Amino acid sequence: MEVTVVRSLHTRLRQLLWHRVTTRHLNGVTLKRPCSSSVNRYNDVDPAPVFFDKNVQEILKRVTGCNFNAVFRRRYDEKPLSPPRYEFLTEEELQERMEEAKGVVEKILQMPPVLKERQPITGILSRDPALTGFDTCKYIFTDITFGVSDRKRNIVVRDMDGTLRHASWEERDRMNQIYNPRPGRKLKQPKIFLEENLQGVLQRENYEFVLDRVCAQFEPDDPEYHRVCSMVYEAIEGKRHYQMLHSTRHYGPMCFYLVWHRKMDNLLISLIQQENLSSCADIVQLHQLIHTSSKSIALNVDPKQHLDFVKAYVDYDSLQRPQLQLAIQAYQDIIQERQQYQEEIKTAHGL
Repeated sequence: MEVTVVRSLHTRLRQLLWHRVTTRHLNGVTLKRPCSSSVNRYNDVDPAPVFFDKNVQEILKRVTGCNFNAVFRRRYDEKPLSPPRYEFLTEEELQERMEEAKGVVEKILQMPPVLKERQPITGILSRDPALTGFDTCKYIFTDITFGVSDRKRNIVVRDMDGTLRHASWEERDRMNQIYNPRPGRKLKQPKIFLEENLQGVLQRENYEFVLDRVCAQFEPDDPEYHRVCSMVYEAIEGKRHYQMLHSTRHYGPMCFYLVWHRKMDNLLISLIQQENLSSCADIVQLHQLIHTSSKSIALNVDPKQHLDFVKAYVDYDSLQRPQLQLAIQAYQDIIQERQQYQEEIKTAHGL
């Protein structure tokens, strides 16, 4: 009976938290959320040095989480499951299997790199006007030497006007896929990445499917890769569906994207609603590492003091201060009421 009462109270308090946080009026003034329809990309500054920083990587791995049920769930493209096999193991053998599983999880959760968009290739090797009109098509010459990486492989093009130049990125991708095909990559860009088709897929909330598909089809510095990933992250931000990527390899890059573009406030509200202040503190710490001019850095608040650390960000750097203050206040009310209820239970039992 007591367990049922506690669960009922906990459910009611979480509903109270949701109501208070989602209320968009404060003292009669409407709290407008920033528009997320515009797509942001890493065009001006190279994010790679920040993304590959050791501290940033540790934070992104922590916030990604490691839910074995989510990591090892059946994927949409997998074959039907084979019948399960049961084994009797000693404690030592069980620990060995657990360590093996952790190694597999680490590989599955390896995050795609975040790089700056590549610059167009414009190098011209020579011009030979005598070859103008020699043929009605251009010729592509590809070095197919074994062991040469796709990035370093020499590929040149002879245009119909006699110009000999380095192949463009699109031409390089096509030639590399012909001579050195990669699993999951198509020779022609799949129609799913057309904007009108992509919008429909995102409306059906197939975020992980799109991100897995774009990782297979494009290189991380391809402008199309950046465009699709930005659209997916913006769709997730618009619907607050952050948890749908939790314990996947895409959760870390999504958090990095939101923090880089200063769109992390709604993510913080979502984490506070889940009473996950440790991840909130990690996101705020990531904000300070990326935006080194943050005002909250000067306060020198210990990140281990999760609530105080998040409050410092809310007071000095947040773009949605009223909403976050409401979320924190509702969280504190829940904790206080829960403690009071536990004290009443102890008093009633004479503990």
